[in-house]
Amino acid sequence: MVAMSRCALLTLLLAIASVVQAQDAVRMSLASADAAEARRTAASTIGYYNLKIGPTAWRFGAGLGLQYNSNVELNEESPEGDVILTPEINAQMLWPVTDKNSLTLGLGVGYSAYIIHPELSRFYITPGSELSFDIYSGDFWINLHDRFSISENSYQDPTVTGNGDYSQLQNALGVAATWDLNKVLVRGGYDHVNYQTISGGAGQPNGQSELMSASAGYAFQPGMLAGIELGGGLLNYTGTNVTFTSAKQWNAGVFLDTPVSEYLHFRGSVGYTEYIPDTSGTTNSTSDFTGLYGEIDLQHRVNRFLDYTLSAGHNITFAFYGGAVELTYARLLANWKIMQKTSIGTTLEYDHGTQGIFSPETFNRYGASISLSRTITAKSTGSLGYQFYWRTSNLAGRDYSDNIVSLNYRYSF
Repeated sequence: MVAMSRCALLTLLLAIASVVQAQDAVRMSLASADAAEARRTAASTIGYYNLKIGPTAWRFGAGLGLQYNSNVELNEESPEGDVILTPEINAQMLWPVTDKNSLTLGLGVGYSAYIIHPELSRFYITPGSELSFDIYSGDFWINLHDRFSISENSYQDPTVTGNGDYSQLQNALGVAATWDLNKVLVRGGYDHVNYQTISGGAGQPNGQSELMSASAGYAFQPGMLAGIELGGGLLNYTGTNVTFTSAKQWNAGVFLDTPVSEYLHFRGSVGYTEYIPDTSGTTNSTSDFTGLYGEIDLQHRVNRFLDYTLSAGHNITFAFYGGAVELTYARLLANWKIMQKTSIGTTLEYDHGTQGIFSPETFNRYGASISLSRTITAKSTGSLGYQFYWRTSNLAGRDYSDNIVSLNYRYSF
């Protein structure tokens, strides 16, 4: 089904990956808390920024990329390549409202200019762009946020094929809270998310969702946290090409977050999830999607030359365009520091999914990448990268392979 084949994934699995195009109720909240903590520790001091404007501090950067993509339309029969220029600017802002509360802004905006296929050219907003306000009061940490992005590359979504300009705006407005009770850590979150197709949607409907989550963990020993996690979502779809107009989702499970050693950290979760489409008032006959979900995340610093992250999981996740995707995935990301001033990053990834209702598709997608990044000056870096994707499907015309070579230069003012 076309509507299902071009859905944007809403998965916890991709929370670590750079580009995720999706979130589910529970993992969205946990990822938000982790992102906020990383943001607070890495960029919460004035010394991190290079420009002072009134009570605010700013940090600016710019980049220019040159990319060759061998299959911009993700087409099996007649793949076409193109050269793409990607100028980009980045800005970060910190406003320490009080000694404990701060307002931050992160924004990355760019433009993909296609030389051979100019009709595919488009603006994008990088994932991680957000306006965020952190409040610390007693045992509570509260984060108010508005997170937004516009997808740049169709190959970032393993369900998309035969489409080179698939672009979607995602905007999540919400709140996350953490209550630290020494041995007990309670978290909760709510987000209102809008999904707006900008290009390449082929008449696909837009959507919105209300996502809620909660978790409670107990620290059995320093650094070890185990507990339960709950989540739910209400989804609505608008447009003419919809299988059904609304759906419900809920999940419940347990998690464990603990250091295994000084250099090894483990997080895992397992539980049950259900996705229930509402087909009342329609002629469509659809069934619920139910089953187990689970994920593991292993972070290991082997030595000063190598560290890696291994993540894998399985879940049933709801999609924005009237369906669901059952997805199994694995990711291995490694950072190699074997050359002075040069870092090497490698990635291996695998996705196995089943999607669709009337014409179910089962697909496999394999990916690999390598990148070399070198410091040129104190404020500038250059990188060279290569990515490869190979997708197979049980449906005709939905296989493809894609090679991407990129050269990037970044400067921090």
